[in-house]
Amino acid sequence: MSTFNVSASPGIDTAFSMKLDADYVMVTNLLVSPPGSRMEPVVLWSHEFEAIGDRHAFLESIHSDAVDLTFLGRLTMIFGRVEMDRIANKIVTDAKNARHAAAEKAAAEARDHKIVNLFKRDTKRGYVLELQRESRATADWKVVYDRASERDRLCDWLRWQKPRFLEFLDHAVKHGDEALIRRVTDEMFEVERRVKKEGLGAGGMRPLRMWRGD
Repeated sequence: MSTFNVSASPGIDTAFSMKLDADYVMVTNLLVSPPGSRMEPVVLWSHEFEAIGDRHAFLESIHSDAVDLTFLGRLTMIFGRVEMDRIANKIVTDAKNARHAAAEKAAAEARDHKIVNLFKRDTKRGYVLELQRESRATADWKVVYDRASERDRLCDWLRWQKPRFLEFLDHAVKHGDEALIRRVTDEMFEVERRVKKEGLGAGGMRPLRMWRGD
């Protein structure tokens, strides 16, 4: 047996312990022996797990007192190994489901982290244009204008740049928010000049209002 073990508090007539099998890494044994006895403990139940993670989940439930070892020992003595197998399998299944749910959540968060949305907001501080990741509750980048027309002018161009939103956020991280404001504003001006030259501009404060991207 290995040195890892979990023991129940000695009862009136029996004591239980859970030990790993040193020769078979997937095997865990439930032992029983009379308190104070010099006799070798008897294997009351033995179980071979399919994976180290399954074995760890089972032992962790006992080590953390989520499952009472004395209860398990007496249950096995009364109802046999089949009932103990059922409990072990349920602990393993619950642990697998929890790991699967955690993995799905992490994968969803990773996907959402790559989805960036554009928002327009009217606040007491001004008219805001924001880029915000799906995985976050606050904006990753924003610009605030005194007038709604100024904000909407940039939005007319920026809303067609969704495939570049991740690139824009990376630029803001590397060079700062103000650098990204200058970049998107300069690109907007350039497109406005080209659209006006082609006679496709809407005129007024929002020349790209009717623009549908390139």
